Amino acid sequence: MIKEAETLRKESFYRKYIRPIITHKVFSLVIILLALVVLFSIWSAAQGKQFFKASTLRNTLNSIVLTSFLTIGAGMLLIAGDMDLSQAAVGAFGGIVLAASIVYWKLPWFVGIIICLLLCGVLGAINAIMVTRYRFPSFIATLAMMSMAKGLMYIFSTIGKGSDVASNIAVNNPYLNFIGKGTIGPVPFGIIVMLVFFLVYGILLTKTKIGLKIMLMGGNKAAANLAGINSKKILFALFVNASVLAGVAGIFSTGRLGQGSLLALQTNQFSGLTAAILGGISFGGGSGGMGGAFVGLLILNTFQIGMGVVGVNPYWVNVFSGVILLIALATDFISRRRLRSV
Repeated sequence: MIKEAETLRKESFYRKYIRPIITHKVFSLVIILLALVVLFSIWSAAQGKQFFKASTLRNTLNSIVLTSFLTIGAGMLLIAGDMDLSQAAVGAFGGIVLAASIVYWKLPWFVGIIICLLLCGVLGAINAIMVTRYRFPSFIATLAMMSMAKGLMYIFSTIGKGSDVASNIAVNNPYLNFIGKGTIGPVPFGIIVMLVFFLVYGILLTKTKIGLKIMLMGGNKAAANLAGINSKKILFALFVNASVLAGVAGIFSTGRLGQGSLLALQTNQFSGLTAAILGGISFGGGSGGMGGAFVGLLILNTFQIGMGVVGVNPYWVNVFSGVILLIALATDFISRRRLRSV
């Protein structure tokens, strides 16, 4: 009897605490991340190099700061069943606006940040109006916005300069320098802000009514509307949110580069979407979370950094990154088909 009671106690402990952890999607992502670290550590050691050093984690986290804001915005929209392809262009536009505000218009740095985020929010609102009111497919609407934001970026880079030639805007402001490159103790400021954003949005998504509504919208919009959820209002807020977060990425980019760059965030064009999908956020909406998106970002950047350390041609790195996205999309598609067939 004592042995049976002990066995039942252990089984109960396993079912209550262990099983939920090992069956969670984030757990499998963490295993993949650890496998990548081991792989590149062995591979680099065979070449007489060192991949995993004391500074590796810090450098990896610091390298994902810009993409993280795009990932959070893209992830929230994906969970609701929509997407935004204009984030990187909107973020670069925001960085140009910030630099122009300080350099050309002689405004205080914090006023420049406010103007940057407001204008990015306006572009997000235009996206939202096209999708929610005029029923444009989000793919088409945000693709058009991408082109519009790039055009506006070039226009704003010439305002106040006395020249029609678009160019980067160099800015040297101690507060922006701290935002982009400053540290609090040994930890870069950008990493702290990134982790706070992931935590806040993770709580918003999993512990609040609005998070539940977003999940229901992505799972079944018709059912969500029947349940009294104002899908258009929430979707409007999510598009604005994605663009404002892109503006935050633009602010950090300007602080890091010391300039509002016309090419800012260009390499991050689809990184946010890729990381979100890789992190388990369903392309069809209705599932996923910020924890998985964060680990997905770590996997993507660990892979890219590792391939660079072992000396793989950067063009091949882009090819393999595309393959990773295809695998993630295929896995998501297969899992959704299985769910529909059950």
